[in-house]
Amino acid sequence: WGALHLVGRNGWRAVGLAGGGAMAAGASMLLAAPRSHCSSDAKNGKSWFVKPWTSFQAAASLPDKVPGYERVHVIKRTYFTISLFTQLRDLNSSQEIFVKSARHLISIILSEALNFVPFMPKIVNTPVDGATYTGLEMTDVENLCVVSILRAADSMADHISHHLPGLPVGKILIQRDEKTAKPNVFFKKFPKNIQAKRVILVDPMLATGGSAAEAIQILKDDGVPEHCILMVCIVAADEGLQLLTKRFPQVRIVCGEIDRGLNSQKYIVPGLGDFGDRFFGTN
Repeated sequence: WGALHLVGRNGWRAVGLAGGGAMAAGASMLLAAPRSHCSSDAKNGKSWFVKPWTSFQAAASLPDKVPGYERVHVIKRTYFTISLFTQLRDLNSSQEIFVKSARHLISIILSEALNFVPFMPKIVNTPVDGATYTGLEMTDVENLCVVSILRAADSMADHISHHLPGLPVGKILIQRDEKTAKPNVFFKKFPKNIQAKRVILVDPMLATGGSAAEAIQILKDDGVPEHCILMVCIVAADEGLQLLTKRFPQVRIVCGEIDRGLNSQKYIVPGLGDFGDRFFGTN
């Protein structure tokens, strides 16, 4: 496992298993896994670990860190993710294709972002030959919540709720003034005790960073520690990343792709247009 996360109020800090620093109780069992063979060991009740059965498989790891940023990560590019981004960015894609591709990408990006929530080792019995498997279990889920920046981010929040039913969801309505590109806050409603939770803040497009910065500041004003906020987006521009990392250096950011920048109207280039309009079929 590339990194294991301490359970408790430690924000989104990752603890490397191979490096220095304290490790969560039980983490050493992952390091003690046998190197590689697939044999009849299961008959003897021996554990099969996260990585022993096929030595060619890489250990699980965090999303790639973006050079120049300490706490900004981008998902691993595959032929499939590139094809999904191609469909999202194509101005000729129908709403049906756009929504289908967006949902695929949201699932992939969120699954990588969830690497930053706490996990602990867990041994389970399999149905075969009395074998056991040592894997991981997400912990402290009750102290996790999602906050979406309306309305485009609802597509992402709904996806998290589908995979983690019962997870509290908060809303912030922030709209960018098309003339000034400055954010205006109209509405907010957060889960109870949000100051004691880890917050996944979702917004598909991180352009100037103004709306995201306003949302983060509101969360901080409501008592959420900066290091307990994880920002997740589909496409980001460097201008937005620079703003957030300078104003909120302890916030962690996970994005699908990083584009080259903004045009004179403050739209991401090459971008994909207005995500909300294309997803919900509005103008």
